[in-house]
Amino acid sequence: MIWLSAMGNKRGFLRQAAAFAAALILTVVFLFICGGWMELSRLHVSAETFAESPRPLQNPNRGFYRIYSFYITNQTVDYTAEVDRLYSGDDDTTLALIEVNLTAYRAGDISQAGLENINALFKALSNKGKGLIVRFLYDLEGKNLLTEPSRLDRILRHMEQLREILHRYAGGIFTLQGLFIGDWGEMHNTRYHTAEDLRLLAQKLADVAPSRLCVRTPAQWRTVTLDGTDTALAARLGLFNDGMLGSENDLGTYDLELHGGQRRSRAEELAFQETLCRSVPNGGEVVISNPFNDFENAVRDLSTMHVTYLNKDYDAAVMEKWAAATVSENGCFNGMDGLSYIERHLGYRLLISSVKIERNLFQQQLTIKATFRNEGFAPLYEEPDVAVSLRSMDAVLIGEYPAEHCLLALPGGAERGNTSAVQAVIPTRDLAKGVYTVYLTLKDPGSAQEILLANTQDAGPYGYCLGEIEVRR
Repeated sequence: MIWLSAMGNKRGFLRQAAAFAAALILTVVFLFICGGWMELSRLHVSAETFAESPRPLQNPNRGFYRIYSFYITNQTVDYTAEVDRLYSGDDDTTLALIEVNLTAYRAGDISQAGLENINALFKALSNKGKGLIVRFLYDLEGKNLLTEPSRLDRILRHMEQLREILHRYAGGIFTLQGLFIGDWGEMHNTRYHTAEDLRLLAQKLADVAPSRLCVRTPAQWRTVTLDGTDTALAARLGLFNDGMLGSENDLGTYDLELHGGQRRSRAEELAFQETLCRSVPNGGEVVISNPFNDFENAVRDLSTMHVTYLNKDYDAAVMEKWAAATVSENGCFNGMDGLSYIERHLGYRLLISSVKIERNLFQQQLTIKATFRNEGFAPLYEEPDVAVSLRSMDAVLIGEYPAEHCLLALPGGAERGNTSAVQAVIPTRDLAKGVYTVYLTLKDPGSAQEILLANTQDAGPYGYCLGEIEVRR
């Protein structure tokens, strides 16, 4: 009897404990729900609606460029004044191709005076806000065999001598073109054309320079990277094409004859570039008006090749042909001239397609999600610095919040419809009554210049407005 009584008391205690626990859980849930509904009634959010614009965007490291050539000697030069003179009137580009002619030193080392002049040149260029496409060479007249060093080790030595300068000004160098050799530095008509020579030069330049590199043809790319198996070099090595759209093989750029045991057609080389140039730059100049650079054909192939930059001044006949063409497509570019259309699509062209502001009531926070597209021919090559901030109506900064993003996942070109999100979380627990604005900014990590978006909205002093948060009580 005593045992049965004890068991009954134990069951009663367990029933009471279970009832208490259930009541406690219900109370917590009730308070949680009440807190959520209080937060719901306290917070009101509105997201901006974004639309695409055909406006031009002077963004870093993409677009048209102009060429500036410098002969380096021991003579002292006021490069600040020289760059000012050359850049005068060039306010519609964000890139410049800088040709640095070292032929004065083809018989030996670059002198100390020569190195000081090269340093002074890059110092003057670094203050102008243009990204630099840099080409060191020994010829600017198509007579390279007369002017390049007679020994390969001298070229390798010149590269080594430039190490410190290339590191000092790396932030302003978008890419290095070529391997110092060939007519106009274009890697043809040179005595150093064997696979061994090209690989030695490429490995040395990759060692002394932290910047991206480019070679003239896809076949050269495959040669110096051992068909991509040298992954460290392959990850940094792009292409430059100064015969772009000039003929079926881009004036010898594509390997229509036997090379390395393989025969490659134009279509195969275009497909090769479509894959390669999702992560490394491609650019150059279009030449010789012909059907391959008729507007529609040009747009298709520039998009396939992921072309980031083109010479603004050459070939004038091709530029005039594009300017005379008219865009016929659905959307904001319909009716635009072809030259303007191509300029706007060189490189990356980011835009916000939509914004969502989602309330997580129980955690008392908001999730901001901006969906991006890249309507350009080419990708970004470095993840931009992205900042999401919150400001009060009187522009006081409330906070900046980490943003998750992978905008490098937008290659442009044929995949211009793909999207990628920028997402940030803003805590709301301590927000006082009032109206707040959410802003977003993107900056190029190398130059710290702002990246403008291809939306109808303008960027304000704090970036692009994504939406508003109103705290009512």
